[in-house]
Amino acid sequence: MFPEVNFKVFAENWYELNIKNANISSTTKNDYKYYLYSNIIPYFEKFKLCDIHEDDCQRFLNQYVGKSKAMVSKLRMTLRRIMRKAKKQKLIPDNPAEDIILPQVTQGSRRPITDEERTMILETAKTHYAGTMVLTMLYCGLRPIEIRRMEWDWLDFENSILTVGKSKTEAGTGRKIPIPPQLKSALIEHKLKGQNDKWVFARFKNHQLPLDENAFYHAWHNFCREMDIANGATVYRNQITKSTLAPDLEPYLLRHTFCTDCQAAGVPLNVAKELMGHSDISVTAKIYTHMVDEVFEQNRKRLAEYANQKELKAVNE
Repeated sequence: MFPEVNFKVFAENWYELNIKNANISSTTKNDYKYYLYSNIIPYFEKFKLCDIHEDDCQRFLNQYVGKSKAMVSKLRMTLRRIMRKAKKQKLIPDNPAEDIILPQVTQGSRRPITDEERTMILETAKTHYAGTMVLTMLYCGLRPIEIRRMEWDWLDFENSILTVGKSKTEAGTGRKIPIPPQLKSALIEHKLKGQNDKWVFARFKNHQLPLDENAFYHAWHNFCREMDIANGATVYRNQITKSTLAPDLEPYLLRHTFCTDCQAAGVPLNVAKELMGHSDISVTAKIYTHMVDEVFEQNRKRLAEYANQKELKAVNE
């Protein structure tokens, strides 16, 4: 007989002891925490460890058919690690997650945000302390590391231009990006708060310091939490137990969305490459292959008009 230990209690203890203070990056820690509390615990919280079977684990993973391979793989890895620890502590006879397989997933971890997600983001940005930071990623396509390094002298409000001072790549450094009016007003309002004379986005608890990786992701997750609750997420004892957000919603999706917005707006591929700071146009082209509805409709009309012109020309001749 094995002791009847509740999965939720064990999983929370596993995170506190094995992940929270581990010598791993803050991004990895945040990934573990997000997938554990937003996906895994809500599904298994009523299970006892000894009652979880391989079919239960496979059913959990099968919920994410069509999601990105990277995201579903992380869910499987996290569940496996929890169950592996439970087996090592002799709380279960075998690891029920060891042999579960990935369902049908999509390659690549990036996608543009949906119209519903865009609406939620814009609404939450009106009141959240990280709202201007999130809008800058959405409207200018900045990488998280560029957001963290962003200085006020990057911004030319008179000409509505953002010049990236230092990126992680040579192609990204020095590129110029137009600032749309809705972002410009948000940035000006943010500047008037006078939080930091050098850095555009400072730490929430200490405005004298720029964002580091941990502070950036804390701000992002806090933003998503507020957005989730406003959208009807279930909360119990200050923890979201049933999220309304897509599991793969992450900062880079805003950069991806900026690129697809360029496509929908008719920005030429070579220009979008420069705006994104890509060194190779093939990288931009891969994103452009995500045919959005607006682009499909624009090109449908163009083809129809062209065919009509050719037909009229043929008749007249």
